[in-house]
Amino acid sequence: MPVDLVPPVLVPPVLDPTFGDPRARELAAATAQGDTALLRRVAAEDGDADRRSFLLGVAVDHPGRPDWMARWPEDEPDEPLAHLTRGVHGIAWAWEARGTARAESTGSDRFHEFSQRLAQAERDLLRAAELAPDDPEPWAYLVTTARGLQHGTGELCRRFAEVVARCPWHYRAHAMMLQGVAPKWSGSTRLMFNFARDRAAAAPEGSPLVALVVEAHTEAWLDDPAPESGHFADPAVRGELRAVAARLRQAPDAPMTPALARARNLLAFGFSQGNEPDSAAEQFAAIGPHVTESPWHYLPRDIVESFTEARNRAVKP
Repeated sequence: MPVDLVPPVLVPPVLDPTFGDPRARELAAATAQGDTALLRRVAAEDGDADRRSFLLGVAVDHPGRPDWMARWPEDEPDEPLAHLTRGVHGIAWAWEARGTARAESTGSDRFHEFSQRLAQAERDLLRAAELAPDDPEPWAYLVTTARGLQHGTGELCRRFAEVVARCPWHYRAHAMMLQGVAPKWSGSTRLMFNFARDRAAAAPEGSPLVALVVEAHTEAWLDDPAPESGHFADPAVRGELRAVAARLRQAPDAPMTPALARARNLLAFGFSQGNEPDSAAEQFAAIGPHVTESPWHYLPRDIVESFTEARNRAVKP
């Protein structure tokens, strides 16, 4: 590991949905007040699909169903952003009703409300796709609704194809597709790893999508009935993680976007679980303060505490 990547003083980690981005913070504050003017400008101006996706996620990150969001598509029925915004929020609102437990531990009343809200989100997203046929964003989220509404692998793949036809390396769509083909939804371990390895291998150097393989291994680690057996300590798994880290090294000047931060957090988590402190330290140094919810929320402790504990084991100030 390059020594100069390890900072002499560790920056306190922060779980910040805006990633310290001034535009994102301004957008979150505006939409909290029901002001859509900045959101309209962002949607019209920002040409980077992943950044636009990130900013849209920040804009809708509000609990419950805000009145302005509920009314917007009715007030402006031909405005694609209105349907897209309510649809994207509707997915989070649906999962808010369902909770985070696995299917076997979720009550029927929760499932019913989840399905109702998710079906409405799907209708909004389909309308947004109809009104803005060149926009990949509605299709990226329709991958998620297909998973939640259990439309099956065929429909999942069809919707993912709609995204990549418009934006081949859309990060959120790939992450959601991987979840959809995982065993816990409509896929299998083989399908999940085939998807992750194929898309990661084809991704441009330095792209956060090279870490899809790490996300697949995280899913496998979660499904291991005896996680203490050490999925991440397997030599073959370690080799794949090291290969991903080497590919990210090919783009040392890549800006720390939310997608790249998540990719590096996945690597840091995998190396930490596999007891590879030097490899983990390289990732923690690159991450700086940018802790992401996933994958640290899989551990029983607080997200920031889990991140900090793993970082302290790997990085010696």
